[in-house]
Formats: sequence, C-alpha cells, structure tokens
Amino acid sequence: MSGFVVRAVAADGRETELFVQAASASEAAAMARARGLVPVSARPGEAPRRRRPPRGAAQAALRIVRELGALTAAGLTVEQALASLSTYASSALVASIAAGLQEDVRSGMSLADAFAARPEIFPPPLPQITEAGEVSGALPDALNDLADWQEKQAAFQSEIRGALVYPVILLVLAFLAVTGLLIFVVPRFEQVFADLGAAPPAFAAAVFATARFAARAAPLALAAGFLLVLLAGWWLRGAQARRWLHGQLHRLPLLGPLMRALLAARFCRVLAVLLRNGLSAAPAFRLATASLTDEYAKTRLEAALTEVRRGAALPDEIAKAGVLPPLAVEIIRVGEQTGDLAKATERLAVLYENRLERGASTAVRLAEPALIGFVGLIVGVIIISILLALVSVNNIGM
Repeated sequence: MSGFVVRAVAADGRETELFVQAASASEAAAMARARGLVPVSARPGEAPRRRRPPRGAAQAALRIVRELGALTAAGLTVEQALASLSTYASSALVASIAAGLQEDVRSGMSLADAFAARPEIFPPPLPQITEAGEVSGALPDALNDLADWQEKQAAFQSEIRGALVYPVILLVLAFLAVTGLLIFVVPRFEQVFADLGAAPPAFAAAVFATARFAARAAPLALAAGFLLVLLAGWWLRGAQARRWLHGQLHRLPLLGPLMRALLAARFCRVLAVLLRNGLSAAPAFRLATASLTDEYAKTRLEAALTEVRRGAALPDEIAKAGVLPPLAVEIIRVGEQTGDLAKATERLAVLYENRLERGASTAVRLAEPALIGFVGLIVGVIIISILLALVSVNNIGM
C-alpha cells in the first residue's frame, strides 16, 4: 500500500488536497468520493510534513475531542458543536482550532479529514478513531473513547517523564562536573610538573593526557554533534529513511523487544477502540495500522492486510509480519476464533501498558544508583590521580 495525494473539489466548489493510503490511484480516488469529494487527480506522494505544534496543542486537542463528544452526544451536529466551541471556548487556541475545523466541515470535509489536515495538533490515531466513529454512526462514543485514550497516554507519558527528570539532571550535572575537572583543574597540576621538569606518575599522566585530549576535542565534538543532529533530522524527514531506521532498531537484541511491546500496546489499544465502535476486523486493522508512527511496522502490517484481503487469515499474516510479540499474535488469534476480538485486544493493550509502566519504573530505579556509581567512579579516578600527583610533588621536593 502506497501514499497518494488526491486533489479534489469540495461541495462548496473549493479545491482541496488530502493524503490517503491506497493500493492504487483509482482506490485513492474512490476513498475521496466516499468522503463527499469529487476527485480531480491522484498522484503518488508522501504525507505532508508535520508543522511545529503551537504551545498547548495537546491540551487543546484533548479538550476539543472531549467537548465534541459531549456536544454531539447531546444531539448537536458536528458543525453546530464546533460553532459552539469556537464561540464559547475559554481558550483562544481552542477557539481558533475549532473555528478552522468548522470551516473545513462546512466545506464538505469529514471531521476525520479535518483532524488529519492538522497532524501537528491531532496526530494519529485521532483521525483514524474519528473516522471509525463516523463510519459506524457512533461518533460521540468514538470521541469519548478517544478522549479517554488521550488521557491515559498523557498520564503514562507524564509519569515516565517525571521518573526520568532526576536521572537526566544528574547525568547533565555529572557531565559538566567531569568536563570542568578535566579542562580547568587537571591542567593546573600538570603545569606544576612541567615547571619542575619532573615526570608525573603513570596513572596521573594518563589522566593528564585525557584532559589535554578533552580540551582540544571539546569544540570539535560539539560542532560535529550539532552537525550530526542537523543531518540526521534532514535525513529522517523521508519515509524511506525512517522505515530503514525503524527496521534496524527492530533487529537490536534489547531495543527490538521493547519496540514491539510499545507497538503492541498502541496498536491493540487503537484496534480495541475501533472494534468497539462497530468496525469489522479488516477496516479496523487498516485504520489501526495507519495510526502507527513506526514506518517499518506500518509497511509490514500493510503488506499483511493486503494478504488478508486476498483471503489469508489475519493472525497468520500478523505473525508473518514479525513486528508484534508472539503473545500478542496468539491472543489476537484466540480473540478472532471466539468472536470477541475487541475485548481480546483491549486486554492485550492493558497487559502491555501495565508491563511497560512497571518496566519503566524498575529501569529508572536501577538507573539512578548505577549512574551515581559510574559518575562517582570517574570523579574518584580524577581525584586519586590528583592526590598521587600531589604525593609525587612532595617526594620530589624532599
């Protein structure tokens, strides 16, 4: 499955462009027609690059989704709900986003397409779950499920970030302290031996050499690191480069299983929400796959979906894709056999989310003493070398 940029005409005569994943240009045009648009052309292309999100975009998106769910459940149409949001929102950002969404919906776009046109504010899987609610006729339920999912994700990410604050601060301060010792303190003791014309002890000489290298290499290392970050950012703008990188990460011994667990948690959570809102397995699988940010996994699962459309069994093709843990594949197989795939994928998502949360907490607790010990070892080596140098100077003076 490839990406296509479809140029189409909306109901009010305005031209618009949308990006869709389809097997061919004719299928991409058909998807545009299904959304109430008249396709003019369809060409292969990549998704538009995400712009930098405005400050507070995540909170604004959550509020919009939550309030849209409440307003549409009360009987308002999507356009009326957006008009109410844009008029009575207490936040200027929420009002601005709601007004833009209202304009798009009024021009003939679906709410899912309006979300998808603003990926910096409504990233995947928000448009995909919204599309499922629109297709199934249960948009309020889908929006409420989506808001619940956003809140859980935000709470999980906040907990992980909070746990990482202390180790990161400790690592930065330790790096600055060690760098300061090597660049500003150690050379002063080396100068003492140079003035005396004496050779320092071997251990101290090694530390002195390291300090000289750090002083010379620091500017070059900073410039090279900055340039490397710029080049990596430019290279990773392409989907093919991200696909290659994700594929390599999946093959790493420790990081690969972690990535597959993260993927299973996200994929199964989105799949459960889609199935619970009335979609059948194949469309839900397509939308859940489209919500992924892992380009390698997305390509593998899209290939699996193509085989499913040809008559292959869904669990078998997921297993062949090799991007989900074996336990996830087996539970999906059991859920499909029992006809309760929605509950099976929801239980699976909870399982992996809890496992990742416990694993992250354990890793942080273990990282703190390990990091303190490592930094203490480096600082201890420098201090011992300085003490040995001082003893050696005293011996020379005697």
